[in-house]
Amino acid sequence: MSTALALAPELTLAAPEKGSPLPLFTGREMTDALTAYRELQQALDRAMPDQIMSLDGKPFRKKGYWRAIAVAFNLTVEPVEERREVHGVLADGSDDYVYIVTYRAATATSRAAIGDGACAAAEKQRGKMKASEHNVRAHAHTRAFNRAVSNLVGFGEVSAEEIERDSPRETTRPVLTLAAPAGVDAWVDTLPAIAQDGEAALRQAFAAAPPAFRRYLTTALAARWVAIKALAAQVQR
Repeated sequence: MSTALALAPELTLAAPEKGSPLPLFTGREMTDALTAYRELQQALDRAMPDQIMSLDGKPFRKKGYWRAIAVAFNLTVEPVEERREVHGVLADGSDDYVYIVTYRAATATSRAAIGDGACAAAEKQRGKMKASEHNVRAHAHTRAFNRAVSNLVGFGEVSAEEIERDSPRETTRPVLTLAAPAGVDAWVDTLPAIAQDGEAALRQAFAAAPPAFRRYLTTALAARWVAIKALAAQVQR
């Protein structure tokens, strides 16, 4: 709401004295500013119809829209943090890695907002499509940029790129029936003893195992894997 007020600087009143309980704006001024703000949003929507997708009758704004908004509002939008994590394995036995990114958007008057975004390899690897480090990382950056601008400008809704992640089409995965690879049971039986040496030792043993072993453990034996990791977590560092 404070962002909306920034769009109508002529309505700004002198700041009340320290300790005053009075608001900076009257009800009429607030209403006029919000009306102007919504009119601006509608005008931008009409100017960029190709950057809006409709889902269940609701508009979701794409990457190009949020970059145009950043320019229109003279925002500085910069990455703050990026990290890569691995959460299990994909159907082909490769790592299901996730990029998690944070952006900061700020106005010329130093008002700022933070937005984060994430993208997993599983989202990009479907059917014959293969995930790549570039695509997964770039999508996480797009989501974080969009969210930071949206949080600051105040339009509020998620971006089209976030809908791609959250929609059932993107998140639903087929149920797989896996056959146990030869030798996997013997390998799994060694893990509790390795877990006694702590989480680092367990991670090393997991990473050194064949992809088929890791895949079977994290899917067909998921409950056992959770128990083994819990055992390692109890070891004092």
